[in-house]
Amino acid sequence: MKLNNLSLIFRFGIRQKVVLVLITVLLTALTVSSWFALQEEKKDVLSEINRRGADISRFTSTSLSFSVVGYDYHTVQLLLNEIVASKDVGYAKVLSAKGNVMAEAGEPVNPGDNEQRLVMFDEPILIDGNKVGQLVLGLSTESTLKRLESQKYSLVKREALIILLIAIGEFVALSLIIIRPVQVMTNSLSGSVDASGKITGEIPIKTRDEFGLLAEQFNNLRNQLNLANDALQSKIESADMKLIESNQQLESQSRALKIVNEEFKRLAMTDPLTGLYNRRHFSDLMESEILLSRRHGDVNSFLLLDIDHFKKINDTYGHLEGDMVLESFAEILKAHSRETDILCRMGGEEFVVFCRRASKEDSLLIAEKIRDAIGKRLFKFAGQEFHISVSIGISTFPHKEVSSISDLVKQADVALYYCKQNGRDQVAHFDELSGQSGGIVATLPNQ
Repeated sequence: MKLNNLSLIFRFGIRQKVVLVLITVLLTALTVSSWFALQEEKKDVLSEINRRGADISRFTSTSLSFSVVGYDYHTVQLLLNEIVASKDVGYAKVLSAKGNVMAEAGEPVNPGDNEQRLVMFDEPILIDGNKVGQLVLGLSTESTLKRLESQKYSLVKREALIILLIAIGEFVALSLIIIRPVQVMTNSLSGSVDASGKITGEIPIKTRDEFGLLAEQFNNLRNQLNLANDALQSKIESADMKLIESNQQLESQSRALKIVNEEFKRLAMTDPLTGLYNRRHFSDLMESEILLSRRHGDVNSFLLLDIDHFKKINDTYGHLEGDMVLESFAEILKAHSRETDILCRMGGEEFVVFCRRASKEDSLLIAEKIRDAIGKRLFKFAGQEFHISVSIGISTFPHKEVSSISDLVKQADVALYYCKQNGRDQVAHFDELSGQSGGIVATLPNQ
């Protein structure tokens, strides 16, 4: 609220802005001019001080020469006191030829003084060209500074008067010549547009100057704009209807396209039968999982599952029933794996479960849980009941023999082959095969 009040107070019109700019320019120009004038005056005064100081120093040193050579301390002191009593000299000191102080009068300049109230002069005291002493004289600048200060105040008063007169004249001229016509235009245009967008106001200026010409041109332009506005409004209404229809069609197409794209994305990532990740997307995920495991030092396990005698199920009951077995198998995997695990159908009856942050012991428990659930599931086809079993091979990363995802898969495949060779329906971890692994790898076809 306070900010709004301040903005209203300092909201200047054209008249005030022009006067303010003019005053600023005049004040700056006169200030700079006065400053240069004062500097020039100061330079002349200082030159005069230096000249007078040199003359006084020479005269005084000549007057003191015989008193100094005669070591007449009393006479020297009296003379210095008399000199300092004048307004021009504020300090005087006489040194002997050996540099000893013979007499001193007035107040010397202290090194810490902010103002230089004395201008110092050094003059040798000579007799027949021989130096018998040294005169130090401080000429006072007090009267000079007062005169400069008086001149400064006079300049300030003169500048203020000049600025005031110019501002008043400019204010009156602007009000009559420029501001009044502008105010007439502003008042005429204020609220001159109706709800339909037509300009109803007319500028009543009939003078023969630029403002009169501007008002005439605006009134003509107003009539043309109103005619064009009527024609444009009709076209806009027609275009709006077409645009609304087009937008509705685009929105409908966009929704349909979004659904199709989402379906394409899902099909590109998942197996259409089981809904699990497909082999290609799983391979992409594994690359990043291996990198993360190496970076953070996590232990992950890889479960390779293969349904036992699945070809026999297809041959006995048909491929449709075989697909139903695969779907049920996938549902069991989802139900008995963790939310963080990654499930994939590699192809045919082969599946994969990637267990994040699962050690060898954890992976064996997960695999046994899945194997047990698969074995308990009862299937009924063509009036016959049967159970299925699954063999599961496991490998764990990091491992000294694993440098890539293919090495991890190969170890799990070795363990799976071991299960198949030793009766199926079991779980085997690559690390537990011990010395048997070498023989197993050797007997694997096309390893």
